[in-house]
Amino acid sequence: MLEVVKSHLAAAAVLSLALSPMALAAGESRAPTALAVASAAPAQSELCAERLATPGFIPAVLATRPPPEFPEAEASEESEGWFRLGFTIDADGTTKDVVVLDQVGSPSMAKAARTSVARWKYKPATQDGQAVEQYANTAEILFRAQHVGNSPVHDAAVAKYDEGRTLAGAGKYAEGIAVLEQTFALPLTLYEQAKVSFALAFAYEKSKDTPRALAHIRHALIEGGSFLEKAVVPAAHRMRLRIEVANGNYHYAACAPPLPASDKFDPTGWDRKETQRIVDEALTKLSNTKPLSVDATLTARATGGEGGIWEHHLSRRKFKFANFIGRVNEFRLSCTRQLMNSPVSETEQWSVLPSAGPCVLRVYGEVGAAFKLIEEW
Repeated sequence: MLEVVKSHLAAAAVLSLALSPMALAAGESRAPTALAVASAAPAQSELCAERLATPGFIPAVLATRPPPEFPEAEASEESEGWFRLGFTIDADGTTKDVVVLDQVGSPSMAKAARTSVARWKYKPATQDGQAVEQYANTAEILFRAQHVGNSPVHDAAVAKYDEGRTLAGAGKYAEGIAVLEQTFALPLTLYEQAKVSFALAFAYEKSKDTPRALAHIRHALIEGGSFLEKAVVPAAHRMRLRIEVANGNYHYAACAPPLPASDKFDPTGWDRKETQRIVDEALTKLSNTKPLSVDATLTARATGGEGGIWEHHLSRRKFKFANFIGRVNEFRLSCTRQLMNSPVSETEQWSVLPSAGPCVLRVYGEVGAAFKLIEEW
């Protein structure tokens, strides 16, 4: 679906967790799907099941989707954006509780994206024939300048990128990061954003700061990496696999597409072999019946605001917290058929309903706070 506004466009793709936990955006290659919550350790072939069938449940179906409006100021600056939003579909088919979960772009674009999703209408979900609410739905909104394409258009952004990339390439990671981060204060196209994010992901990974590297490699690979040069995309996918696993997102490793045997940036295949080793270790942990322990660190929210956040797709039915460092305040569990909010505690264990469907856990507190999440069957 496309909306043309003064040679600019805004496009939306619905990613409903009830239908497919991480469904495809328009033009995107197959992305990993969230693990369905199971009652026993799954076989490897079941690790990336797209959904857990709930008897008697029929998901909501999109009926009308008014397009977002491209803000005038951003259009005149040739600034582009991408937004991932979360929302609930009410029993009457309207959307509510629309929030921005992740973003690349300005506050005015974020507002336009929220306004658009708030106007969408659905044929509501049903449980045993009765209309019910459907939680944990997500959508992606793109704001694109039609005439730009994958080319640099902002000289100031290009200069900052070149300076920061040169520093990082010389092993001066802290200096390179400082320069590259300044770029986000400038108008950016999604192509420019992807290049800067990829450079930052590289610098943060080399600095052993994988929590910060994670947000940037995800932004670099928006729309399956369609805003990066094609030659770079395989290396970016390998980097994301390593960083996702380092942050405990083993489901991503379980469901990612096969890696190419070699490419321009990995002619010997060594990087692929090392990345595959990391993936295999993640699969072993997922398949094990023992408790799954994940180290977590809260990072600054891409959407702005105070405090930090950590996001994680659950793979098991029970979870608890341990080993807090810093202030960790609360969590929100969002599943297709279950919502839960609670302060965190080292003395409690929480359970996911068998009928909940795929679940995402978001934990909130101060930036830099750390803890362990322990998942059990």
